[in-house]
Amino acid sequence: MTLTIPNSGNQYSLHVSSHRFFQGGRDVYFFALNLETLDGLLPLRVDDSVVRDANRRLTPSHARNIQRYLDEKEDWVLGALMLGIAPDAVEFEPYNSTQNEQPFPNFGELRIRTDRVNTMKIFDGQHRRRAIYEILADLSNSRDSRSLAKLNTLRKASMTIVLYVEDDTRTLQQMFVDASNTKPSEGSTVTRFDKRDAFNQVAVRLADSSSLFRERVEMDRSSVGRTSPYLLAINQLAAILKSMEVGYGRRVSRDLNDYYLRDLDGLHRRCIAWSDKFMPVAREEYGGLTSGSIDSLEIPQLRTSTFAYNVTFIRVLAACYFRWMQTHDSWESLAGFIRNASISYGGGHGLLVKAGLTNPGGTTLLARRQEVAMAIEFIVRAAEAAT
Repeated sequence: MTLTIPNSGNQYSLHVSSHRFFQGGRDVYFFALNLETLDGLLPLRVDDSVVRDANRRLTPSHARNIQRYLDEKEDWVLGALMLGIAPDAVEFEPYNSTQNEQPFPNFGELRIRTDRVNTMKIFDGQHRRRAIYEILADLSNSRDSRSLAKLNTLRKASMTIVLYVEDDTRTLQQMFVDASNTKPSEGSTVTRFDKRDAFNQVAVRLADSSSLFRERVEMDRSSVGRTSPYLLAINQLAAILKSMEVGYGRRVSRDLNDYYLRDLDGLHRRCIAWSDKFMPVAREEYGGLTSGSIDSLEIPQLRTSTFAYNVTFIRVLAACYFRWMQTHDSWESLAGFIRNASISYGGGHGLLVKAGLTNPGGTTLLARRQEVAMAIEFIVRAAEAAT
């Protein structure tokens, strides 16, 4: 491999031997850079504000674990960095054959323009990139012989780069999800990035448009803790919206998902009707949030006395709404019944105890599928009997 990094006054910041190929409707360039060159070429990629739009949430502890691995292991292995770049930032010149002077169309010199280098976005590998930056910086600041020897070894080591000619952030997000199919990704990341699921898209829209959920949805983590000011996580909201639209535990087939994708606005309107009309009437806790009489910062304290801020309870309400609307013209009677019911902690005869969703005096809900399904059926029947 030949590599040159010209002076900043030149037109191109990188000349490197590369293999060009075609994948997924776009040109892709495959090459390797030693870690010292990589560190000089991508100085800004360690800033999570640069990569977060096309990547999962940066977790510094994860990067530190990789850094420790690089420092402690001599036989370390790291996968390729996957980047996107603007089409007008690259130029490729195939090599000529020495025998017949015919070009090799897939092997040649890749050039990246100096004034367009910052169009590069890492969509897979930001933690590896952060770890490389940190270990080189730490070793450079050390004076002991072991650190200097390690630094010299790492600078000469190389890392594979897979550079896709693509700079649209939404497309890079989808590419991140697709590239992660063989390894687990956080549910919140999949929900935010996977635009092939109609409920993922509507959940993200609802997190911005709903009076109940706006600024009350955790976008980076896949669950909320007791001290969180959020009602639920974005992946939990997507699952709850499925219960509201098709019923608890029912699977959304590919054909049905395609149907919803063709009418996202209609699905969004139905979800808004549930979140901003039914929910504030069904419980004063939600009405207080939408009216502003309850601040989101009060949610952690309020969680200690009522099940209203429990994700399982919100899912139960969504599924009850679905069941009710299958046989009734309006939801007012169901909302009135739920609003008047006791759902406070420790209620020996409260609605959720009678529904089998918690034990007398309990402070947690039974989230297993069977208990939840039975509780939904009980609440709907009790509301009908009270009407």
